[in-house]
Amino acid sequence: MIFCLLCSCIKGDCNLEIKLSPADKTLVDLSKTYDDSKLLEISQFNGTMEEFNNKYSIECIRQNDSFYRVSYLGNFSVAVIIFDDCGNKILGNIYNTTKMKSDFEGLSAGCLLDDVQKIDSKGEYPFLYSGRVDTPKLSTHYTNDGYMITINYYNDNTISGIHYDLIWGTQGAVPYIKWL
Repeated sequence: MIFCLLCSCIKGDCNLEIKLSPADKTLVDLSKTYDDSKLLEISQFNGTMEEFNNKYSIECIRQNDSFYRVSYLGNFSVAVIIFDDCGNKILGNIYNTTKMKSDFEGLSAGCLLDDVQKIDSKGEYPFLYSGRVDTPKLSTHYTNDGYMITINYYNDNTISGIHYDLIWGTQGAVPYIKWL
């Protein structure tokens, strides 16, 4: 029986009843502002989405593909917790939000990874530190004006594309994609 339950989650046959946050409300509208120590506590929680909600009361939840993104607002940071479609925590992290979307708009195809790092040294660059060759060559950046910016790179560490998506914005909105 346990095997069947595990297989159903792997296949995405979970029946979570999730009420997503209103599409016309932003994280600023839905969440109070938390201090850094509370955001750290929230991001480090281990358990299911139900257990998480019982402890922290989910204020802003969005669905992206088969994942759920729960966000909590800080002064210059945001805690983002990702759950799979079965409600199991995948990851939790705190992201610096001191940069603005406009800081990245001068980047284009052919710009170097070094150019990106000069703009946001605190961005997420997992391919640089994973020690694996199969890690996607992309970096992620969170901005104070509510964007999650994903930058893709060619093997020579030049930019191949930039994807702008709202962190906490309107769920139904089409993200702005700038493929170069």
